[in-house]
Amino acid sequence: MSDLAYRATMRFWAELVACGVTDVVVSPGSRSTPLAVAARNQAGLRITVQMDERVGGFCALGMAKASGRPVALVCTSGTAAANYLPAVVEAHHAGVPLIVCTADRPPELRDAGAGQTIDQVKLYGNHTRWYAEIPCDLDQPDYFARLAVRAATMALAGPDPGPVHLNWPFRKPLEPLGPIPQVEPALGRPVVPVRPLLELEVEKVSGLAGRRGLMVVGALNVDDAGAATIVEFAGAAGWPVVADAGSQLRGRGLPVLDGAEWVLGRAELNPDVLVRIGGPPSNQAVIDFVESCGAAHRLLVDPRRRWEDPSFGWTAVLASDPVRLLGAATERMIPVDPSWVRAWVEAADEAWGRVESVLGGGDLLGDGDLLGGGDLLEPLLLATMLRALPPEVALYVSSSMPVRDATSFWPPGAPPRRVLVNRGANGIDGMVSSALGAALALGRPVTALVGDIALLHDIGGLLAASRSGADLTLVVPNNNGGGIFSLLPVAGGGPQVHFEELFHTPHGVDLQALAVGVGAAYRRVENVDELAGAVDGVTGVTLVEVPIDHGAAMSQRRQLAGLWEVTTSPTSSGPPHHPVQLAGWQG
Repeated sequence: MSDLAYRATMRFWAELVACGVTDVVVSPGSRSTPLAVAARNQAGLRITVQMDERVGGFCALGMAKASGRPVALVCTSGTAAANYLPAVVEAHHAGVPLIVCTADRPPELRDAGAGQTIDQVKLYGNHTRWYAEIPCDLDQPDYFARLAVRAATMALAGPDPGPVHLNWPFRKPLEPLGPIPQVEPALGRPVVPVRPLLELEVEKVSGLAGRRGLMVVGALNVDDAGAATIVEFAGAAGWPVVADAGSQLRGRGLPVLDGAEWVLGRAELNPDVLVRIGGPPSNQAVIDFVESCGAAHRLLVDPRRRWEDPSFGWTAVLASDPVRLLGAATERMIPVDPSWVRAWVEAADEAWGRVESVLGGGDLLGDGDLLGGGDLLEPLLLATMLRALPPEVALYVSSSMPVRDATSFWPPGAPPRRVLVNRGANGIDGMVSSALGAALALGRPVTALVGDIALLHDIGGLLAASRSGADLTLVVPNNNGGGIFSLLPVAGGGPQVHFEELFHTPHGVDLQALAVGVGAAYRRVENVDELAGAVDGVTGVTLVEVPIDHGAAMSQRRQLAGLWEVTTSPTSSGPPHHPVQLAGWQG
């Protein structure tokens, strides 16, 4: 049995390497011995060992998101496999390719009281693109070659990439009884994503040339060339772009706007054409605007064919890849009157000037040095960090308030950079582990913006990072609890809702002691100049704590929300879109 297991698993890994897989994240366990040992002996695979399966799952997620290649996971049976679920759910919703290999007991040991044995059949439900129960009869080498090719293809090649689950029951003995065979691939070929392009949809887009259009862009995993193609199209059409931080478009110049959220709803800025690409917007202000926009033509570019918009208010849903679609339409576009873009630019610049006056952080608008002056609360923290980080440093931004603040307070003049976000299921779990995976995959420094609750939710990831040799800086705005809940109606619900105990949950954790305890470097910063220095040129794993006065932060957000009334009056139309007040109302 053992020799057959190693011939089967070596065949499987050899074919996966031929398909383009380069990384396997392994968590220690006995039942998974054939998978782990074979992977370690397969040329072309890098093995990353994570003691905690939840950390391992999110580490693989970050790797796959950053590299664009499927990453394999290996764990033993029982609750080990169950710990992958949060990462599998995120990968499913975000379209991230994972090949999840869970070891299992053979059928005769199931439902019989054997240890570490649970029902692993389709353990992840509908959150996978494909599931396979591997046969206990391992004397079929061609089957394992086909298994690997199909797993890689199902994870990456379709219009909607995502995780696949392979459940491997093994009988003892599990250890190799002789030399581990080396196997040459027979079927595997590099697997590349399918990027569909429909000519009818190119005609649909180009047929709207000359009209006043607006593009709303959510999270996108595109490279620099893809981002440049989208910006080139917007310039050719004369359509302003309202883009999330995770769109890869911010910092690339006009017509991508900074400060646009603050002027949504002005009557004179209402478009005739609304085009949305990428994931759903992260900020409620943009979501509300999209739902209430009265544009006659509303196009949702949705190559995953999921219709990820709860308003269902689109006049057309396009299945083409957005980069290929817009690239093909660029030469056919006739720009709208330049006054359309100019109106948006002037309004956004004026709005940002008002925001800057509240932040009080010095020269965030021009090209001068960052000067102190304002309280280092979350908005100024974001604006400072985005200007100070070297352009080659990728940024991983946590869900909850950080991703919304990164979008709302991205300052004019900040350079473009790779921005990664977990906006599939929008949870805060696994953020440190995800950022660690990105740093390992990219092989260059990554800075992660992680709230204090998200950090404490992933202490295992912090420990793993400190042992990894990666260059990862964790910037933690510490408001001692779940500050986002203070933006919800429940915050004013009176004593019976027990707001502090059930929602804000102040923790009082000493983050310096935590960092030192797991072997990470620590730095505390309290002003703009210190923050700029703390994120520039850092190596190793460093936790940068930025203490936040929660009361002052809420006061500033109310002040910023008040600015919205100024920037949108008196010509605003439709429901209110407060970028600050409503930012936290979307999960």
